[in-house]
Amino acid sequence: MAMTPMAVTRPYQDSTELLFDPPALRARAGEQGYFCFKGLLPPADVLAVRRQILETCQHHGFLDDQAPLENGIARNDFFIRESDTDPVWLAYYKDILKLHDFHALAQHENLLAVLDSLIGEPVLPHSRNISMALFPRGVETTTPAHQDFNFIGGTEETWTAWIPCGDCPMSLGGLAIVPGSNHWGFKEHRAYDPIVPSCLDFPADSVWAVSELATGDVIMFKSTTVHQGVANPSPDQIRLSLDFRYQPRSHPVRSDSLEPHMQILTWDEVYQDWPDDDPLKYYWKEWALNIVEETAAQG
Repeated sequence: MAMTPMAVTRPYQDSTELLFDPPALRARAGEQGYFCFKGLLPPADVLAVRRQILETCQHHGFLDDQAPLENGIARNDFFIRESDTDPVWLAYYKDILKLHDFHALAQHENLLAVLDSLIGEPVLPHSRNISMALFPRGVETTTPAHQDFNFIGGTEETWTAWIPCGDCPMSLGGLAIVPGSNHWGFKEHRAYDPIVPSCLDFPADSVWAVSELATGDVIMFKSTTVHQGVANPSPDQIRLSLDFRYQPRSHPVRSDSLEPHMQILTWDEVYQDWPDDDPLKYYWKEWALNIVEETAAQG
């Protein structure tokens, strides 16, 4: 994978002032297809998850042991990318999927309050939570332009919360969005071609929104909003981010959106060390959901 070239960029439009104005929030959603909320999450809550992820990176030999853990400095001779065939990555990611606080953050009251206002009916948080670790010098592993609906199906009214797990200056790249691309509807995606670094066709002169983010900032976007990862140009620092998804509870949800990411573990394996009475365990089974079976790539 590789980043789609961006001819024109502008900073994110800050939507924090709309948090207590649901009609204006919904109007912005329809107009732009994304939000940037500054300080939506308490930094301490995000940093607690970051530390656990970095401790897992350290346990699996990803980090420079001479650098402070919180800096997330990759070992000089080490590079890895997401892969369902690499035993080193699989061992690491299975441990990530077992982290209780990682899953708990997806249901933070501040996130759910925004989604309640936006969706206007009971919200279904997908249980397929995603953690990303983008290593430096990994330009070819950056996610190209796409729409999430291609990977999640179910309903186009699904929203993704993209959360930098720590400060994300432009020296670490980040996430870029085409504001208003939600109006294009769903566009057919093609297999990745390194000669044409995009999974779908859209105007080459599209304006992209991207800017630095601080710990606690959150980007939210609709499943039809075009977005992509921005390459991590840092010489040595890993960029950590989280993807959580939400939809109206009454809408169809695809079955794999309720499975652990990549389906490399069962929920019983994820929960094996959690308290028996933990309310996060199988929370979605309390609701009468319209679960549909579809086959597509996971994302």
